[in-house]
Amino acid sequence: MTVYNSLVQVPYSDFEFAVNEAFESKQPFSFIRLGDGEGALLDFDEQCSLEDMEYLSEHVGKKATIKQLSTLKNNLEKAIDNTNIVGIRDDVLGVSFDEGLLKQNDEQIFLAAFKQAFTLRATELNICYSDARRIAKLYKAIKNNNAYSRQKLCTQWIPFDYFLSGALTNLLERAGEIGVITARVNIPDKLRKALNINVIEHITPDKTARQIGTLIPHYPVHFNRIKSEINVKYPGMPYLVAAGLIGKSYCAEIQRQGGIALDIGALIDCWDGLYSRPKVIESKFDVKKSLMGKKKLPEELKMTIENAKRLRELFRKTRC
Repeated sequence: MTVYNSLVQVPYSDFEFAVNEAFESKQPFSFIRLGDGEGALLDFDEQCSLEDMEYLSEHVGKKATIKQLSTLKNNLEKAIDNTNIVGIRDDVLGVSFDEGLLKQNDEQIFLAAFKQAFTLRATELNICYSDARRIAKLYKAIKNNNAYSRQKLCTQWIPFDYFLSGALTNLLERAGEIGVITARVNIPDKLRKALNINVIEHITPDKTARQIGTLIPHYPVHFNRIKSEINVKYPGMPYLVAAGLIGKSYCAEIQRQGGIALDIGALIDCWDGLYSRPKVIESKFDVKKSLMGKKKLPEELKMTIENAKRLRELFRKTRC
């Protein structure tokens, strides 16, 4: 308990410095993020509930087996052990929560205790039982693993800050050639046009396709294919990764090959103009609505030539 309560997140400046230092010195580096989904996977075992199996299967495929999910859990744990910086939800640190309540079948009792213990963002105050339970599992995993005391921690959503500062754009332009692992097929060309760089692309199956009944399982076939195709061409080559739970293993492979793996997640959705993380976006921005009442993604989050120019100038001014 003493070790867990002493865990703190490093400021943004430390994160930016660490990535830049790895790039300048051509050293391998990995940044991965842990959210509620990772909490569910880290707590997975053969006695897990049907609900947990169904949730995790969304990231794998409807026919996910116990063995496959166990392998994914083991891969995630290895990636965490070797990463340089771990992005973690702000609200799971400095918390005192009875993890035994995870076995509580009364949803109202669990939610009441959960909301009292965890300091949630304003956009999450009406959190549902399933989401709260996964966050509590992440808390449990971090609390009971001393490995986190040996690593730097930062906020899970630091990629947004990294991009908005202009530092990520600067890194990619200095690199000249980068890798991208994502389901967003438009992103490689958007990066090429906005930043005038070479982009090696690895397109994953789209997990959100399950909503229209066309889900192609990411694991194991496509996972093995993409992992074998990863090619870090030079020491310190940046790779942008947005591939959910499975993507952490890609980060580990990129790091193993001497590259810089950055797990930027939903930021890539924003680059593509997709409003995929409303709770996060609305906690960071004053979101406007169209005449029809539809929420509009802030323009500064898109990957466009105009925005890249603005970020380039912003970075230059703030670093002079």
